[in-house]
Amino acid sequence: MKKKTYRGIPYSLWNPFTQMDQFLDYLGFGPIVITRGEGPYVYDDRGRKYINGFSSLWNVSIGHGRMELIEAAKKQMSELAYASCFRQTHPRAIELADKLVNISPSQYQYVYLGTNGSEAVETSLKISRQYFRQSADEKDHGRYKIISLKHSYHGVSYGAMSTSGLEVEQHKYGPVLDGYVQIDPPYCYRCPFGQSKYPDCGLDCAKELRAKIENEGPGTIAAFILEPVMGAYGFIVPPEEYYKQVGKICREHGILFVVDEVTTGFGKSGKLFMSEDWNPQPDIMCLSKAISSGYLPLSATLVTEKIFDRFLGEGNELEHGSTASGHPVCAAVGLANIDIIINESMPQNAAQIGEYLLGKLKSVLDKKRIVGEVRGKGLIIGIELVKDKKTKEPLHKDTVQELGLDASSRGLLLYFSGNVLGLVPPLIIDQAIADEIIKILDKVLDIGPGANIKRKARLAKELAITKLKS
Repeated sequence: MKKKTYRGIPYSLWNPFTQMDQFLDYLGFGPIVITRGEGPYVYDDRGRKYINGFSSLWNVSIGHGRMELIEAAKKQMSELAYASCFRQTHPRAIELADKLVNISPSQYQYVYLGTNGSEAVETSLKISRQYFRQSADEKDHGRYKIISLKHSYHGVSYGAMSTSGLEVEQHKYGPVLDGYVQIDPPYCYRCPFGQSKYPDCGLDCAKELRAKIENEGPGTIAAFILEPVMGAYGFIVPPEEYYKQVGKICREHGILFVVDEVTTGFGKSGKLFMSEDWNPQPDIMCLSKAISSGYLPLSATLVTEKIFDRFLGEGNELEHGSTASGHPVCAAVGLANIDIIINESMPQNAAQIGEYLLGKLKSVLDKKRIVGEVRGKGLIIGIELVKDKKTKEPLHKDTVQELGLDASSRGLLLYFSGNVLGLVPPLIIDQAIADEIIKILDKVLDIGPGANIKRKARLAKELAITKLKS
């Protein structure tokens, strides 16, 4: 294909998770090119302001332009731009690991530092398998299988990708790795078991974990990994009892319980960590995204002392790492970011504003013909769109994309995938911004004949401007 240009520059970038021919048709459209950020807002290349309703890919929790993080990076880069954690260390890595141990649930005592969510998850998977390979009980040496939820998202590396069991990934990249098995998700709106609503359902979704373990053989299972909120699949929030039940099942069978808080960690759910009150507690926790608010790449994998101790002694070391593991500048920014989140009570704000926003959205949007369900936790909110409320037939993804683009034309950036619109705004939003989000979505999700005509006219006008620019 002929290479497109943007303001005279040939467009040579290959964007992640992007249908490039479609994307290039929209290059220059509205918020496609973001040039500046300020607090909860971002600006496009024409200077237009948008509410950053998905925190720049669920990342920038404290908002753009925080000088404390910029100064932390500058200071650290001036002192020590890079040092490895390979058989050596540096102060910022030591401080960040200690900070994470101090603010997380008490069972976590050691921290592996990485650069992104996929690395955090990949680390947890390797730890889980090696943990059992090094058990004093030889019966444990055959534990290698990882159980996860169908349609979960844990990252792009082969181990992380293999947890999802998605047909599209098997088709494009398969065969995926051996030893990864899935169970149906706790998706109450579309219960895979055809049950009535919780609590009358009996939590068959949790019971399926026990059935899968028994079917595969308890002596073959190393870990069960779980997203507290299934973000990419549609912001699925299980009943609280679900976490307790799957945790108990893991304990009964001696299986490691891994929680992937890459998306939910550091306040988005209304708590610093969504799993902090679970009983039983997970054995491993994966963190990224809001750990640095996206200012620099950073992730962490937290483990218990029991797990760490099994990696001591000659030949037992974790054969894993990357050049940027524990990068000093990233660690310095992470430390400054965590202090801001805690000192400014951002999880509490997420709980308060999230409850207000979710309640108002349910009240306003439940009346819309195409809204099947509004769900969420804190400032993680999903809006599932349907053709018919009774049949729950999903709205076509092209229509959902059009609605997402319409929201951007009105000044709100959303996440959209399949038939779900997602809201994951920065933790700093206030009630006034929440009200503006509600007002915009009330208009966007009006699909009457007149509204549809106006929407298509707005999008056509924007596309015409885009083509003139290019």
